[in-house]
Amino acid sequence: MYDGKSMQDYEQIISNFVAEHKDLKILRGSGWGNGYTPKNGPTKDVLDRISTEIPIVLTSQDYHSIWMNSKALEIAGVDANTPDVEGGVIERDPVTKEPTGTFREKAQDLILSKLPDYTIEEYKNGILAYQEEALSYGVTSIFNPMLNMNTDGKNLFSALNELDKNGELKLNYFSGYQVLAENEPISNLNVIAELKKQANGNKFKLTTVKLFADGVVEGKTAYLLEDYTSDPGFRSVGLWEQDFMNEVCLKAQELGLQIHIHSIGDAAARLSINALDYVQKQTGATNKRHAITHLQLVHKDDIKRMGELNIVAVANPYWFFKEDGYYYELELPYLGERAEHEYPMKDLFDAGCVVSLASDYPVTVPPRPLDGIQVGATRMNLEGEADSLLGADQIVTVEQMMDSATINGAYQNFAEDTLGSIKVGKKADFIILDQNILEIAPTDITKTKVLKTYSDGKLVYEAA
Repeated sequence: MYDGKSMQDYEQIISNFVAEHKDLKILRGSGWGNGYTPKNGPTKDVLDRISTEIPIVLTSQDYHSIWMNSKALEIAGVDANTPDVEGGVIERDPVTKEPTGTFREKAQDLILSKLPDYTIEEYKNGILAYQEEALSYGVTSIFNPMLNMNTDGKNLFSALNELDKNGELKLNYFSGYQVLAENEPISNLNVIAELKKQANGNKFKLTTVKLFADGVVEGKTAYLLEDYTSDPGFRSVGLWEQDFMNEVCLKAQELGLQIHIHSIGDAAARLSINALDYVQKQTGATNKRHAITHLQLVHKDDIKRMGELNIVAVANPYWFFKEDGYYYELELPYLGERAEHEYPMKDLFDAGCVVSLASDYPVTVPPRPLDGIQVGATRMNLEGEADSLLGADQIVTVEQMMDSATINGAYQNFAEDTLGSIKVGKKADFIILDQNILEIAPTDITKTKVLKTYSDGKLVYEAA
């Protein structure tokens, strides 16, 4: 659905897929954008026109909302009498209170937890297909902290473990589980710590827990220090109380788990930094390499604190431009002048943070590091259009972007002794390009072709 630019496009894409796959028992997919849908999200009646016989559940591009048909609501047992979820949004008819078909943030679990999981074999097939795609982009290591204790966590974990033991993983696969405030996080941390012992093989390692401090700007679930420009008096809320987040983060570190926090709004960034500051003060440990990701808005005082606390900044440079369907339609109306100061990457480098590159795939499609390197070094879209320039003062060098895509990512995962650079004694994970990206215009980096990818010294991809 990523190619769609309107509700009409989405309906046509889905209709065509269903027509071509008549044996479907359920349809799951992703890629619709909030900027191309009604203010309160796409509605179930559109999907009901396609099918009322099978459940249809479609995730937004940012993975913070789902859109479903009436059959999916029926299976989940969700209706007008279903109470609202703290930290989530059920879009409803203002008169009847019936769900209209879009659920956001924590409300998504009302639906997702009722859907059948993919089998271990289906996960294996998906992982291996993704692996071939990633290798073609020059990716040799990935980090996925999105395993879910309530939905895909069991079968996906088993699939990865089996692939590793069978020698089928070519990617170094660092992973982690989500921990949610409302789902017994302390108990789940203990389970994750035990699972970590089972996932310490050659390629697949479980290292991390991921917390969500807030949602996203486009869903008005990002937690802000000041009001939304479009909604005076409204700042949204954090998904954790500060004291509870402190407690959970401390427990995670005590169990030997790294902490990875989703933060979009500047209030969420402060909430997250406060928690990691608390853990550091309680333990005195300063090299645990806990991370905060996205960092769309961060107060300058908090950027300084991140450097002082040795917090890794996990940036998503693929988004660092004025994107059609988002910037002028959502970000600027919701944030006002703050939108001009989104994603302060140079400030994070200058504060002394280790900054690593992440695609947030499947939010970003395709997850091609060369694209991220180019956008980080230009702050424009891949076409280099001047009117897409976002925050020229935050442009960084190509060398800094290369570091963020290689050695800094290895550092984040405590793997800099074996990964992240070409050096005697390290794993021979490297790629060969058709041109030197340090010797061309930054706006031409995306034109660079990956010729070969090597993993452990073995050729695992060669361009046709």
